[in-house]
Amino acid sequence: MAPRANERTSLLKGPSSSSATVEQQSSFAPVRAVLSCTAALVMTLVAAALLVAASLQAADLSAWLATPSPGWSSAPPPPLDKPSGGPHRPRRAAGSEPSPTAATASTHETTLPPPPPWWNRPRKWRKEVMVAKEMGGARAALHGGQGETLPRHRGRRQGRRNASQAGRLRVRGAPSERLRLRVARAKTVAEARGGRREARDAARAKYAAASASPRDRPAARSAAADRFLESVHVVPQGGALAVECSGGTWVRQVSFASYGAPVRQPNGSLAADPACHLDETKRVVEEACLGQSHCCLPIADANFPRDPCRGRVKSFAAVLVGCDLHLPPSRYKTHCALSGQPMLPQEDVEFLAALQLPPAPEPVPPAVAIMVDTTYRPELQSFVVQSVRRATGWPVQIFTGPTAKPQLATLFAAEISSGALSLTDLGDDYMEDWVRLSSMMLIPTFWEAVRGKKALVFQPDSVMCGNATRSIDHFVQYDYVGPPMSGPWWMTSDNPSQWSVGCGGFSLRDRALSIRMSNTPACITPAAGKFEDQQLGTMWKRIEARCADAGITVRRPSRFEAVEFGVEYDLHMDVLPGEAPQGYPPLPSGCTANFYTGPKYQPHTTKRKWQPTPLPSPQQCPERSFVPMACHKCWFWNQRTWRFMKRHCPEVTTLRQLRRKYEVGTEFTGFPKRPKPTPRRGAIPPDQRYLPHDMLQGRCHGRCEAQPPPTGFERTVRGDYLRKG
Repeated sequence: MAPRANERTSLLKGPSSSSATVEQQSSFAPVRAVLSCTAALVMTLVAAALLVAASLQAADLSAWLATPSPGWSSAPPPPLDKPSGGPHRPRRAAGSEPSPTAATASTHETTLPPPPPWWNRPRKWRKEVMVAKEMGGARAALHGGQGETLPRHRGRRQGRRNASQAGRLRVRGAPSERLRLRVARAKTVAEARGGRREARDAARAKYAAASASPRDRPAARSAAADRFLESVHVVPQGGALAVECSGGTWVRQVSFASYGAPVRQPNGSLAADPACHLDETKRVVEEACLGQSHCCLPIADANFPRDPCRGRVKSFAAVLVGCDLHLPPSRYKTHCALSGQPMLPQEDVEFLAALQLPPAPEPVPPAVAIMVDTTYRPELQSFVVQSVRRATGWPVQIFTGPTAKPQLATLFAAEISSGALSLTDLGDDYMEDWVRLSSMMLIPTFWEAVRGKKALVFQPDSVMCGNATRSIDHFVQYDYVGPPMSGPWWMTSDNPSQWSVGCGGFSLRDRALSIRMSNTPACITPAAGKFEDQQLGTMWKRIEARCADAGITVRRPSRFEAVEFGVEYDLHMDVLPGEAPQGYPPLPSGCTANFYTGPKYQPHTTKRKWQPTPLPSPQQCPERSFVPMACHKCWFWNQRTWRFMKRHCPEVTTLRQLRRKYEVGTEFTGFPKRPKPTPRRGAIPPDQRYLPHDMLQGRCHGRCEAQPPPTGFERTVRGDYLRKG
C-alpha cells in the first residue's frame, strides 16, 4: 500500500517528479480513464431518475389543480387560527335567508387528503399555488361549479391561466393543510356568490320576455334573488291593481309609480309624463302594497290625493320589486276588480264575484249562437231562436235563471234532445240592468262557458232576415262585428266619423280573444264607464291603444261592411274625405247620405250633434242596394231605416208585435230602481270567500286578515219584466 500512496503523492507534485514516477503515472492512465467514464455514467443515470421523478410529481400537481379534491364539499370550513387572506365572505342583507346551497352543504363534513411531508413544501411555490388556486379554482367554481359558462368573465380566465402556470412549475410538494382550508373556503364563497348571480340573471331573463302563460319557478329562492324580481303593472282608470305573490315572496320595493299619463319608452321602460303625473302616487302604492304578499287597490280619483289632470282619461303604472307574481286568473283578482267600481252596487258585486259557470266541453265546437234572458216569454223567445237557427244553422245556447230554466227546458224540449239547444243556469233571475249584463260579459268565467269558437250574440230585441244580402259565413273572418253605432245620435266613439263597429246586442265575437281580453286588466276592466261592446270592440282610441300595448288587436270590418251584418241606426251613412268604402265609386271629397232623421243640434245649444273630421262634401251619396242580415231595435231610432226594414225584412214586424205583447224593455216598464253604488276606498282586504294565492298556500306576509262577506246591502227594485208571462 505504501508504494501506491507515494505514487498518488507524486502525481500531485506535477512535472517536477522523477522519471520513475512518470513511468508509473503513464502505466495508470488507462485505469483513471475508465474510472472517470464510470463516474460520469452514474451521475447521468441519477440525474435522469431525478428528472423523471420531478416530471411525475408535476403531472400529479397539474391534475390536482385542474380537478377539485373529492373530499371537498360546498360547506364552509372550520375557522382558522388567524385570517387566511383569501376572498372575504359576501355579506348577507338583514332579514335575508341563507342560500339553499350553503344550507344543504352545512350537514356534511369537509374531508381532506393527508398533507405531504414537510420537506416537499417549498415556500415560494406555496405562495404561487395559493394565489393560482384561489383566483382560478374559486372563480371557476363561481359559474363552472353551477354548470354555467361565462366566456366574458375575464377574471376567471386569468385565474385559470395562473393555475395552469402554477401546475407546470418543476417543483415537488403539495399545498399544506392550511392552504387546503383556504382554498375550500374560497370555493364555498365563490359558489354562494355564483348562486346569487345566477338567480339575478335568471330573474332578469324571466321578466324580460312578455308572456302570459304560467311559468315554472324554483322551489326555493334566496332573499337576494327576490330583490331582483320586478313586475310591471299597467291599469286603466276604473280598473284595480290586484297583486298575488307566490313562493313566500312579497313586495319589497316600489321602484316606480305614476297616476296620470305614464309613458312607455322605446326600450320598454316606464316614465312619468310631467304634464299629467301625481307625485304622491308612489306613497299611495307603498301604503297599499309595500311589505305585502297580496294587495288590492282600485284605480280611481277617490284613492289619490288629487286629480293630476282634470278632464283627461288617466291610467296607472307601477313597477314592484320582490314579488314573484301568481299570474293565473283567480277569484281574488275578479273580486278586487269589481269592488272598486263606481258603477256597480254591492248587489252586482256579490253576483258577479260569485258567478261560477260550467266550462264549455272540449273540443270547443266551431260556432254557437248565445242569448242571455232570465225571463219566460215563450212566443217571443221561440220566434227569435227559430229565426237565428234558420239563418245560421248554428246551435243555440241560452243563459237563463233558475226560475225560467225548467220552463224553457219544456219549451225547447225537441231542440235540447237533438243537441241543437242547451241551457246554462246563471244562478240569478235578475238581468234587467245593462250594467250588470255588460259587466258579466267582461268576466272570463262567462266566455269560458260559451260553447263555440265563434259566438253570435243576440237578444229578444234582435231578429235575422230571411232574404239578407250576405250570410254569416262572410263575417266569421273578423274578431268582432256589430251594427254601426251611434254616429250623430249619441257619442260612442272618438272615431273621426263618430261611428263605431258596433252594437253588442247583436254581434259576432271570437271566444278565445274575448277570454284573453277579459284576463288582461291593462286592456279592459268591468264596469269602467264603458259597456262591454265598446271595450271588447275597442271602439275608443284609448281602449284600442292600451289593448295594443298589451299585445291585443281586434279585427273589425269597416262601418259600411258592418251595416250589412246588422242595422240599428242609419242604414246609409255619410262618406268622409279619404274613405273608400266598398260598393261606392271613388269619392275624394266624400259625400252626404241625407239619411239621418234625429235632431241636428245638441240639447239647449246651437252646437251641431254631428261634427265629423273632416266634413264630407254636400254631394248626395249614391244609394247602395242591400238588405242587412239582422235588425237590432231598428224601429227605435231612424224612421227611414224602420220603413225600409218593414218592406224588405218582414220578420221585424212580427218581432215588434211580440215585444208589445210582452211589454219588453224600458220603453214599456221604465227603468228599474237601482241602489246607489258605494265603491270601496283605499286598499281592499281580501274576502273570506275569495282568498289570494299566498293565503291559500299558507305563506302570507304582511296583512293576513280576511274580512267576512257583507250583509244587509240594498237591493234593486225590479222593473215589470215578468208581468206578462
